[in-house]
Amino acid sequence: MMYRIMIVEDEYWTAMHLANEARDRRAIVLGPISSIEKAVKFLEGPEPPDVAILDIQLRFDEVFPLADMMREARIPFIFATGYEPEDLPERFSDVPHFVKPFMGGECIEAVLDLAAAKRAAE
Repeated sequence: MMYRIMIVEDEYWTAMHLANEARDRRAIVLGPISSIEKAVKFLEGPEPPDVAILDIQLRFDEVFPLADMMREARIPFIFATGYEPEDLPERFSDVPHFVKPFMGGECIEAVLDLAAAKRAAE
């Protein structure tokens, strides 16, 4: 089953690594996207993502408003970031979280598991 994964990451090498890992698992990659504004366009577009990987710090912006929008749209996501779990707002304590440096394959497997669970529940 092919899933559309939105990768929101502004660090070039991390973004490319995640995108390659996702493509290796036959996922359709949206992005990598380096800004909240561009990510919102994908989210509101005609074919929104099934799931997403979000870096928390994008240049000078934190991704939490986008994460809130994704929750409203019922699109599951994970955080892949330099932030520690205790640095996250309480409302995101249930979101899978990977601290950099991480193995990209682990992130992709986690997000694909979320996509499969969402599709099974529909």
